[in-house]
Amino acid sequence: MIIVYLSSAPARVCLYGEHQDYLLQKVIPAAINLRLNIISAKINKEYITISSKNLNKSIRVSPRVEKLSNPNDSFKSFMESGIISLKQNFKDIQTPLISATIESLIPVASGLSSSAALQVGWISHLAGILELNLKNDEIAELAYNAEHNVMKIPCGKMDQYSSAYGSIISLSCTDPPKLKYLNKPNSGLIIVNSNTPKLTSDVHGSKVTKIKNVVQKIKKMTNLELENIQREDIGKYEKNFSNEEFSIIRAVVSIRENTDLAERELQSIKPDLHYLGELLSSQQDALRDGIKVSLPILDRIVKTGIEEGALGGKLTGAGLGGCVVFLVEENGADILQRIKTRLKLPTWLAEFDEGVYFKDSFNDSSI
Repeated sequence: MIIVYLSSAPARVCLYGEHQDYLLQKVIPAAINLRLNIISAKINKEYITISSKNLNKSIRVSPRVEKLSNPNDSFKSFMESGIISLKQNFKDIQTPLISATIESLIPVASGLSSSAALQVGWISHLAGILELNLKNDEIAELAYNAEHNVMKIPCGKMDQYSSAYGSIISLSCTDPPKLKYLNKPNSGLIIVNSNTPKLTSDVHGSKVTKIKNVVQKIKKMTNLELENIQREDIGKYEKNFSNEEFSIIRAVVSIRENTDLAERELQSIKPDLHYLGELLSSQQDALRDGIKVSLPILDRIVKTGIEEGALGGKLTGAGLGGCVVFLVEENGADILQRIKTRLKLPTWLAEFDEGVYFKDSFNDSSI
């Protein structure tokens, strides 16, 4: 009998607070039941072997890796960066020699954080085998370090924390982050994939830089931190901004205020679904008209979903492609079918799901 190790990490949707995490503001993500699974067994080799069923690709990774061997190979870089992040924080560990297989239901480049699920699942997997007994926040921070600092991806911490903790959370992206679980509404989620890959890292990086520069400008003018700037404050300074800049800062503040309202509603015993739907659609308006990360296909998906009975909808992820998430009544199967029929795009009825987990008691004599 061979011991087989299993880790599983969920995808996430950002319900409220898009483009807020890297500004150190509050976000409300939810983990959903599209998951990435890693299964492995120890091998008597000098290296680690990793196979991705989705990519139809196999790689070898050195357990002694200290820097990315080929930054142009994103899959290998993700696996190496997780090992590097662990070794940076646990100096004396011996990376386990395993043969691992990865299989995921999360579409890549879709705004559902397939990369965070991969990194969270991988670090949880290695840490589980090494019996490091990591807490969820430690897994999330190690995954963030791997992506942001080792791979130089301009990401915030929302994706890693959502995949690590699961369910629906409010996350203030301060240092250290402040997190609390929110009440899961008696609703369903419908996900529609536009089949348009989301922002590349280069485009995302330039968009993030532009938004950060505008935020720094309004902070200097008002002598206030972003969380204390209200929509009425920014109107006084409109003439100091270009039209594009003013649209951005107005959208950023609107999304932040809107997210606070959603958090308050999701702390009530029975959240008002119609109100939450309105807030969701309001964020889409800001992302489309202010941040300008929507596309005609995303707008058409949102419009179709609302026409077919969804309570609200918005793009999820960095934007300019990826998926749209809708809030629907608890049984949204009929709405899903109507949306699917009209759009003819990949569509799922999703549920809130648990965070990452690791098991070391999964035995299979066939391996």
